[in-house]
Amino acid sequence: MRIRWAGFLAAAALLLAPITALLPAAPAAATATAPAANTKVANTPPFQLPVPCGQRWTTSTHDGHASQYMVDMVSAGGSTQGTPALASAAGRVVTSQFDSQAGNFIVIDHGGGWQTRYLHLDRRDVAVGNDVEQGRQIGTVGNTGSWTTGAHLHYEQKLNGSVVQATMDGHLVPVKWEYNQHYETSMNCGVSTGSSLFAQSPDRSGVFQWSGSGTTWHKVGGAAGTLYAGGAGLFATNPANGDLFKMNGPNNWVKVGGPAKVFAVTGDGLFGLAPDGSAVFQWSGSGTTWHKVGGAAGTLYAGGAGLFATNPANGDLYKMNGPNNWIKVGGPAKVFAVTGNGLFGLAPDGSAVFQWSGSGTTWHKVGGAAGTLYGGGAGLFATNPANGDLHKMNGPNNWIKVGGAGHQFAVAGDALYGLSPNSDAVFKWSGNGTIWHKVGGPASSIAGR
Repeated sequence: MRIRWAGFLAAAALLLAPITALLPAAPAAATATAPAANTKVANTPPFQLPVPCGQRWTTSTHDGHASQYMVDMVSAGGSTQGTPALASAAGRVVTSQFDSQAGNFIVIDHGGGWQTRYLHLDRRDVAVGNDVEQGRQIGTVGNTGSWTTGAHLHYEQKLNGSVVQATMDGHLVPVKWEYNQHYETSMNCGVSTGSSLFAQSPDRSGVFQWSGSGTTWHKVGGAAGTLYAGGAGLFATNPANGDLFKMNGPNNWVKVGGPAKVFAVTGDGLFGLAPDGSAVFQWSGSGTTWHKVGGAAGTLYAGGAGLFATNPANGDLYKMNGPNNWIKVGGPAKVFAVTGNGLFGLAPDGSAVFQWSGSGTTWHKVGGAAGTLYGGGAGLFATNPANGDLHKMNGPNNWIKVGGAGHQFAVAGDALYGLSPNSDAVFKWSGNGTIWHKVGGPASSIAGR
């Protein structure tokens, strides 16, 4: 019998408003000189608080700072020590080192003379030369170096070498002295430190990201055709011409390529199949430059275990071991699914689920009949072909029911999400039994990374 999803209410958690497509908008003509107080904000990168989305932190300064615009940040509602430190805007790491006074510190260059500095980190997760997206974890907040007496994040925004008053989410942060703190709530929702869930509005006019709390979502993009998400980031096609864009932060998208038959995202790479299926290409990671890495293919499958492609003539499956280096790993299937470290396939007639052994073309049966498969960091999931109920594989031929039917499921990081059968609400699996919690309202599609 079909399990009813509890609490399916037609609540519009995704607040929809007309927004532009992912194509850059033409700049408006200037009609007057902006007031001096706003000039810095207008020309500033879209900086966000360098801590996870939705968290509330205090910001203050003190006499010991060489510049009163240097900001000390402390969590207002949780642990400061060990909290992820995030890039407040996209850029390139130019310093990542330990200093006896500043402790572990990182400097990111954002172009146009702009840099940000992050001091006293407990840990550094990026190296010099790394390109980072807004919201990418660069380390953890700590208490290292002789200049600190307690866990906090020392943060600076510099323009042409000089520390300037920090801007967060488009507004200047008031300078407050120690013990008279100002409070800021992070809108740094571009790249989650854990799983990230994205959804398209019912009319596909906007892309939204779940805040990770309750049913609060933030608009991060305009109209899109299809979303592709994975370890390498979130990507979306332009609905007008199929061009592909990458999200570098909320409402900050850059074009990375033209149209393709299908795209696929692995843990650290982006791939595309030519529109006519004649070749597989890999994005270089810069601009719109792509390199050919394979010949003709039917479709692509990607995940933590790598990139796979089907032979367009007979459906056989191949794994990419390097540019233009592919090996056959199996025959045709109804559908394949890639988890963090495994590859699975559903028999062409849907009668059984198989797992690749990791060697040659040897596969082992791990489950019975299924409708379709979903894979990711949280594991492998399959729908019941009779009623759509969702089951999780806990081991070979060991499956447990985790929920009823849904319009779509998405595995994001170590979490599982579902879109209700009539697409009027988004739910997150609790990880226990068949209990799900509502996290959003109507959506046309969901995607997770």
